[in-house]
Amino acid sequence: MTVQSIETKNSTLERESNQKCLESPKYSCALGGALGVISNIDRVIPILHTGQGCGSNQLLSFRQGGGNQGAGYMSGLMTPSSNLAEKEVVFGGEKRLEDEIRAAIELIDGDAYVVANGCIAGMIGDDIAAVVGKFANEKTPVGYVNSSGFAGNTWYGYEETFISLINQFTEAQPLIKNRVNILGFVPYQDVFWRGNLTALGDSLCAAGLDVTQVIGDFSGLDGIKRLSSAELTIVVSPWVGLRTAQELEKKYGIPYISFPNIPVGPRDTTEFILTVARTLKLPKEGVTNYVDEQEKRAYYELDIAGDICAQFASALPFAITANAATSVGITRFLVNEAGFTPIVVVVNDDPPLEVRDVILDRLNTLDNDVRTNIFFESDSYAIRKILDNFYFRVILASSQERFSAQEANQIHLSVTFPSFERLVVNRTYAGYGGGIAILEDFLSKFIMPY
Repeated sequence: MTVQSIETKNSTLERESNQKCLESPKYSCALGGALGVISNIDRVIPILHTGQGCGSNQLLSFRQGGGNQGAGYMSGLMTPSSNLAEKEVVFGGEKRLEDEIRAAIELIDGDAYVVANGCIAGMIGDDIAAVVGKFANEKTPVGYVNSSGFAGNTWYGYEETFISLINQFTEAQPLIKNRVNILGFVPYQDVFWRGNLTALGDSLCAAGLDVTQVIGDFSGLDGIKRLSSAELTIVVSPWVGLRTAQELEKKYGIPYISFPNIPVGPRDTTEFILTVARTLKLPKEGVTNYVDEQEKRAYYELDIAGDICAQFASALPFAITANAATSVGITRFLVNEAGFTPIVVVVNDDPPLEVRDVILDRLNTLDNDVRTNIFFESDSYAIRKILDNFYFRVILASSQERFSAQEANQIHLSVTFPSFERLVVNRTYAGYGGGIAILEDFLSKFIMPY
């Protein structure tokens, strides 16, 4: 393996590798990202055009690693699938897909049906668009996304699905004042995606906005159609969701902003709300009153936790390895508002090179000129080797780092995919209450022996 150094304007070490095969990668393929989106749009039915076992491996293992979240309305082992085999590989699977779509429409009550193809369909060249086109006159719409696994990873599948839905199910609508789209949370890949959307969506609504999130709510097909009427698209990530936001801007002229990390706790959440408010020129008084009220409660709760922080965890040295938006958001809260010491941050979602300076800037502008060691690495073995070089008491990471943490007598908390050993439904570290939530979770483990 070749390790390369990349110079940045922040002069912070980044690690890159030319290796082609990762040990225990922390993401799935494009199909996983597509199914995560489709299966979490209310009453939209995913139809798999994949090989046998592809869907069950994705939908079950991905969900188990995503905090053991359940199947929802019509997914998991219930998901319709063409189950391509040798016959279709030789003679093509278009007829098999057509039959599967027809059966799904007849047997499953849905508001829309979306075909997601896997690697086999992509390799044998099935014309999925042509097959789906045969159902153009159906009362319920049928769409598709090209999600061949080899085309990209989970984040790619998330973007391709949203872009496909926009191009197939939306049309130009009059702009609705103060309506916003929120993007950047990939189901299961972001373990807390549902809670994150709820927390930030509620805050934006309380500030006077009409929020469209599409996934994880009950808007369904109407939610998809609402995307084209927004005044602004908000991307809560330095890179995930940007392609979708750019598609909305190109197609409907909707501007977008990117907030580079999940806002955790009162300080970053206020920055997030005020950034959106300034962009939309919201009335200052109403937003200020809301922010002041939320900050008062958040800091009251943090003050309650202050004694236990001081008793057991003053300047606690910690490490974190997670996707960019999560690792940056949690680190900024723990340093700026809880007073802990960041030893090492490993960003494991392989963000594009062009956005890494944004990530580095958020981590290199912590209070009191606090600095940390920052790495970009996706390989689990390489991440373990990086962590072995540093001393820390708490590690916020995935389940894959749990056993090495136990060997080193470190406190471990899963905050990123895969998280096999915890149940996550609507838990979140985002928003005004997110800071106290993460303190409760990992300090409870820390003080348990006492």
